[in-house]
Amino acid sequence: LVREVMAVNVNMRVGIHTGRVHCGVLGLRKWQFDVWSNDVTLANHMESGGIPGRIHITKETLLCLNGDYEVEPGYGGDRNSYLKDHNIDTYLIVPQDSYRAGKKPQQSFSMNGDVSKEMRVMGHGSQHGKHNSNLTTRLGFGDVSDEKNPEDEVNEYLMKAIDARSIDRLRTEHCRALLLNFRDAQKEAKYTKERDRMLNLYFFCSIICFIAIFLVELIITYLNLLAVFFIVTVMIVLLLIQVLVSIENVNRVNAKLRMISKLIHENRNIAQAISFIVVCGVCSVALIPVLFRSSVDYCLNMTTTDSAIPSSIERKCETLTHFDYVLLLVILSMTACAVYQVFISLLKTIILVGIVGGYFSICASFDEKNSMFLRDKAGSSSEYTITNQYINIVVLVAFVIALIIHGQQIEAMYRLDFVWKLQATEEKEDMENLEAYNKKLLANILPVHVAEHFLNSDNNDELYHEQCDLVCIMFASIPNFSEFYVELEGNNEGVECLRLLNEIIADFDELLSEDQFRYIEKIKSTGATYMAASGLTQNTCDKIRFQHVAAMADYALRICEQLAVVNEHSFNNFRIRIGINIGPVVAGVIGARKPQYDIWGNAVNVASRMDSTGIVDKIQVCKYIY
Repeated sequence: LVREVMAVNVNMRVGIHTGRVHCGVLGLRKWQFDVWSNDVTLANHMESGGIPGRIHITKETLLCLNGDYEVEPGYGGDRNSYLKDHNIDTYLIVPQDSYRAGKKPQQSFSMNGDVSKEMRVMGHGSQHGKHNSNLTTRLGFGDVSDEKNPEDEVNEYLMKAIDARSIDRLRTEHCRALLLNFRDAQKEAKYTKERDRMLNLYFFCSIICFIAIFLVELIITYLNLLAVFFIVTVMIVLLLIQVLVSIENVNRVNAKLRMISKLIHENRNIAQAISFIVVCGVCSVALIPVLFRSSVDYCLNMTTTDSAIPSSIERKCETLTHFDYVLLLVILSMTACAVYQVFISLLKTIILVGIVGGYFSICASFDEKNSMFLRDKAGSSSEYTITNQYINIVVLVAFVIALIIHGQQIEAMYRLDFVWKLQATEEKEDMENLEAYNKKLLANILPVHVAEHFLNSDNNDELYHEQCDLVCIMFASIPNFSEFYVELEGNNEGVECLRLLNEIIADFDELLSEDQFRYIEKIKSTGATYMAASGLTQNTCDKIRFQHVAAMADYALRICEQLAVVNEHSFNNFRIRIGINIGPVVAGVIGARKPQYDIWGNAVNVASRMDSTGIVDKIQVCKYIY
């Protein structure tokens, strides 16, 4: 198909063998999934001993085919000495029977998803046309059909998202029924350390309520010196607290005071304690008319004397017949308490119930003469006062119940908002960690500048390649490792041999972390051969002083020293052979499913020959490098 489309006479040898392999990755950089074993070596020789355009298989593979293909003798031993020395029986699949007749593939493929990037570049898989139909027919893909409607997938995703945001489900899952505290102790501890950004506004609202209560009492009631002193004290405390919580970000203020302010904002328990003091102060001011009983005592004394009563005082005494204004002041103070979302619902309930209980207990403690005075001023029987008391009870109880329910709902929303925020933060951290992990993983597959190209590019379907004019290439191989590798039960069928090879390659990779070798980029490791290059980017290519070439030579010497250290500790006698060349190359990424960065060019071929024709324990270089 490629020959027909590209009009290029290319061919391929295919060698197949069936057996046991060890699979994994070696080294610390440029991870590439690979397989190793004697069976892999045999498959490699099956390819090199094959025939262009034919599929060369072993007897073990033939037995697994169950007669689905027609074969003929391959005579691989005539073309490869390894196959001849090991008496390997080989076969060639007959071309006209290479596809099994009458058998349909078990799996259908999406044209745009499974056709390789190279085919899409050539025009296949991007449009539904003649080439696509020919391609599916010739490759035996069959009919293409979607397994699931995209609209159904979107609806399913939206339903899951809506269910995940269900308030009732989240409340039951994370919070207890009445107390609303989190079931998870760690989550509760995090919530207590959460800043309440509205804390300044809470205290400001308390001051507004305090001023309103004070003005009403100043106009309506008579305040003695003790009541005035108490109100002034509460006012000073409120102002000091308001100033203290507002100076967190004021640089001109003393650092210790700013530290205290920051501590109040960041510790919910401390904020609750201070808020409790403020609410108690406001409520106490609202209860002054019944707490100190100053107005009733004063008016009672004035009425028992024979002296004339001033008109202003008489008006204040008349207001005592409408004692319901105290109820309004208490409701205003309870509203000031309801503002504080920093309170947990249980504490807010205790405060509200305490305010109501205190109000009724203080009112009930009025002595008989005060009650008689109120009844006489009202000009009616005690039924008037009793009726008002019942009305006050009903109003306050209803108001408290409403505030408690409201507080429960608000705290539940606050806590669920905290849960959503915590989940979003955790998901963001997981996403950032996953992104960093993916970047690190991508950097272990591709060079950093190539990985950044694909991450920052909008069109990832474009083939990546670049021309590099002065690249230094090194091939380093351990020729006697194949003699060391044996598959025995004592070395876990060769796994221990691969473990030692991994340590060697990892030591080579670790040297690249040194600053003097920053010019060098590992390309790949194939078996016991290590490939690296320097000068692949403008920042690492020194065309004047050739520092990247000197770094490669130093690196070659260092890996020789490192291998000697490995030999000393492992009691082996591995020998290394190194070849270095310099010249222009083409660098790029090949493959659509398992992309691999590589370099090509005559300079690469010469560097490979410098290694294969070199002398062990020596570094062979070209004349230009010398």
